[in-house]
Amino acid sequence: MLTRPLTLELSRILLKEAPLQARLREFLQALLEVPWLPLQTKGAIFLKRGEGLHLVAEYRLDEPLKTACALLPLGRCLCGRVGLTEEPLWIPEVDEAHEITYPGMPPHGHAILPLKVGKRVLGVLNLYLEPGVRLSTTVKATLEMAAGLLALAVLRERAERAARVLHRASQVALEAQDEAEYFQRLCGLLVEEGYALAWVGEALPDGRVRPLEGAGAVGYLEGLVVRHDETPEGQGPTGRAIRLGKPQVLRDVGTDPNYGPWRLRAQRFGFASSAAFPLRIGERVFGTLNVYAPEPDAFDPEEVALLQDLAYSAGKALERFRAQALAHLLSQVVEQVPEAIFITNLEGRITYANAALYTQTGYSPSEVLGQNPRIFKSGKHPEAFYRHLWDTLQRGQVFQSLFYNRRKDGRLVVEHKILTPIRDLRGQVVAYSSTGRNITREWSLYRIQQVLIQMLERFLQEGMGRSFFQHFLDRVLEAIPGAEAGSLLLRNQDGSFSFVALTGHDPGLKEVRLAPEEVYALQAQASQGRVSGAVLGEFLRHLPPEKGGILRQRGRFGELKETLYARLEVEGEAIGALYLDAFQAPFPEEALDPFRFLARWLEMVFSWERAQVQARYLRYHDPLTGLPNRAFLEEAWREREETLSLVLADLNSFGENNQTHGRKVGDMLLAAAARAWAELLPKGGELYRLGDDEFLFVLPLEPGRVLGFYQDLTRALEASAPSALEKAKLGISVGVVAYPCDGRNLGELLRRADLALREAKKGRGIAYFNRELEAAYMERVEVLAALEEALREGRLILFGQPIVDLSTLEAVATEVLVRWPREGGFWPAGAFIPLAEETGLIRELDLYVLRRVETLPESSVWHVNLSPQTLRDPRFLEVASRLRGKGVRFEITEYALAQGVEEVLKELVEMGFGLVLDDFGQGYASLNTLIQHPFCMVKMDRGFTAGLGQNPKSHAVLRASLSLARELGLELVAEGVETEVQRDWLLRLGYRFAQGYLFGTPQPISGS
Repeated sequence: MLTRPLTLELSRILLKEAPLQARLREFLQALLEVPWLPLQTKGAIFLKRGEGLHLVAEYRLDEPLKTACALLPLGRCLCGRVGLTEEPLWIPEVDEAHEITYPGMPPHGHAILPLKVGKRVLGVLNLYLEPGVRLSTTVKATLEMAAGLLALAVLRERAERAARVLHRASQVALEAQDEAEYFQRLCGLLVEEGYALAWVGEALPDGRVRPLEGAGAVGYLEGLVVRHDETPEGQGPTGRAIRLGKPQVLRDVGTDPNYGPWRLRAQRFGFASSAAFPLRIGERVFGTLNVYAPEPDAFDPEEVALLQDLAYSAGKALERFRAQALAHLLSQVVEQVPEAIFITNLEGRITYANAALYTQTGYSPSEVLGQNPRIFKSGKHPEAFYRHLWDTLQRGQVFQSLFYNRRKDGRLVVEHKILTPIRDLRGQVVAYSSTGRNITREWSLYRIQQVLIQMLERFLQEGMGRSFFQHFLDRVLEAIPGAEAGSLLLRNQDGSFSFVALTGHDPGLKEVRLAPEEVYALQAQASQGRVSGAVLGEFLRHLPPEKGGILRQRGRFGELKETLYARLEVEGEAIGALYLDAFQAPFPEEALDPFRFLARWLEMVFSWERAQVQARYLRYHDPLTGLPNRAFLEEAWREREETLSLVLADLNSFGENNQTHGRKVGDMLLAAAARAWAELLPKGGELYRLGDDEFLFVLPLEPGRVLGFYQDLTRALEASAPSALEKAKLGISVGVVAYPCDGRNLGELLRRADLALREAKKGRGIAYFNRELEAAYMERVEVLAALEEALREGRLILFGQPIVDLSTLEAVATEVLVRWPREGGFWPAGAFIPLAEETGLIRELDLYVLRRVETLPESSVWHVNLSPQTLRDPRFLEVASRLRGKGVRFEITEYALAQGVEEVLKELVEMGFGLVLDDFGQGYASLNTLIQHPFCMVKMDRGFTAGLGQNPKSHAVLRASLSLARELGLELVAEGVETEVQRDWLLRLGYRFAQGYLFGTPQPISGS
């Protein structure tokens, strides 16, 4: 009967709304103070954690025992044995089995009962007895009842705690805005439940574990290195939990061998045990939930199970957060992509549309939602197109095609659309989605490109013409969205403009001719653009009534919404205008670039056509004089029956006049002469310019009448010459051949006319072809061919003629001459040297001599003659450089100085060569030549020497030249000395050096 009130009182205490530890202490106190129970007023309650018992409540327990019994391993001392055996102990008086003692501990007995529910031991109730007291069965039953109440209370508390923790975690998952907030609050919840630290780590692909969020002693995480691979840093609970996918419990930080990398850090923060629980997203381990406790062995199976449930819930919450983030991302993608997207229900009513659709179509949401997509129809698709569309969708298949739709303002839009059936989780189609990309510009450019490729092929085959322009315009209307009519105007020869192609307009407009100021595209400020029908109509009202009326009546300007126009220009000159017209709605913005591209292409074609015309003209005409050229002559030449005279004309001294007065004056002379000569042509006569200053007259005249024509040409040339050439000596030389007497083939006639011209240039002015000229020409050709062969085979040899001291007759230098052996002797130098100069072969001849001079002795002084052509040859200086140190001097004629070789002469002096002015006094140079050029010696022309003893003027020139040479520091050599009389004269005049047959004829040079 006494146990019932006690049971009620103890139950009341355990059911209070107070912390468990406070309730347990009050429970213990109430039990110990029951007067009819033979108990000492002290005792303790232990709860099982892991493999030990933790002291959670005590009443008047001795201080030494509070410390010694704070944590008892199962099996140690009396309480530990009860926790291990799960059986109560009734001990009247303690003995040696009581392992925990302290000095002065009074004798006592114990009643120690397991806190047991079913087969689970939750802890131990330890009560003190007076020594020797043996408890009755009733008291034992009462105490066992009390232990049972206590076990039920602990079990209830643990269940409520688990439910509370999981409930709060669920609330956190619902309230958190993202996974970062969720993890932070979840860790905080665990710290509130008594853990020292909780944190969430993410497993990275490189093996690292990155802390994401934490609560409690988060300083522990600073600089923390944790991995989930096989390295030492991957052997802790966190790494193993990630690798194995199972919870990992560390019971004692101080003793676990795998905890080495973190032991000191954990002990510094007061951690004694920890556990890690894998977090999963689906089947993948994302990371871990990590929990740390200040006491060892803090994680019993019940706690592990709770935390494992919590980690499972966290994984599910993480999946939800990720799904929500992905859904939000996808929704933002749909809202922000430039493609127009809308969704319809199965009845075809629009239930959703993204921002791009409203932007592209110009509609507002209230005008679109609930409507059928037919509000976008353009009328350009047949009904069969839409039937096929719905048939495809209703079969559950994707439909994609090119759509021609209209904006709210009527503008045409070309879209590439994909229509997709949307299915629910059961696979049933519940809606349709439409994704459309505006390809108006790309589509138009592609169509324009195709049109232009075809038109270019047609242009190259057929050229330009009205049919070309009409076909072009017809095809263009198919490629520019919104274009319903078009026109092309081109400039006429009189400067007016006419319609050459029309589409969608009255063909009668082709009869209208417009002045430039009456063409809008020519007057607009911009060369290309768009203009409304109203503005264009206002422009037409200012035209003359007859023209404006026709254009308004036949051009449908009253219906016009907008026109695209382009002024067509070639080299800055307006040649036409292109118009495209829209009547239903203005053109879409995307049509402008293709239209501009189209106009530029059209201008390119016109430019190319003009260039072709000009190229054809330039191919057959001389651009300076406008005369037909040699190509024209060769294509136009035909054999005929009538007698003709071909007169090949060449301007005398044209090159010298160009150098003196400039090429511009020379061009003026050629143009003026061509105009004047063209007026002299008899009926049926033709004039051609074949070369620089070479003209050909094809005259229907007998050869005998050409002389008078030649005289007329000379007078016309002098009369038409530019003022700069008033004092110049002008004239022409002509060579005449007769057709068909002198030949029928054009090439043969021109070659023979050239032979006659060569003869005319010798001073006669006019020469007629004859067989003797041709024979002489053939002989020259043969000599030239033989000379080229002799050079190739090295058959030319070097001769030398001495330059002597007049007093001692000793040779001071040798002039190197080249001789060409032939059967029975040598070719005269006059027979091949001038020919080599005329044909340019002189360069090879001079270089041949220089290479031979390389082999001559270095003890002599060698004079080598150089042609002006050789001095300008790019190979010359390199060959000359090999003659350094051989005592070589180069003889240069006065004529060479007029050919612009000053820089070459300067380089020769810098290389150490002496320069000799040869044949001084022939008339090409002035005395200023001796001052301006670095000569060391001057050779007086033989003409002065020949006059000694006969012509006093020769004496005077030689005397004056010697005096001038001494003043300038130049040596003087008299050439052409052939008699003793000439030598005596030269000695009396004071000359030191001379050269001539008197001192020796040219002789072969030994070793050359």
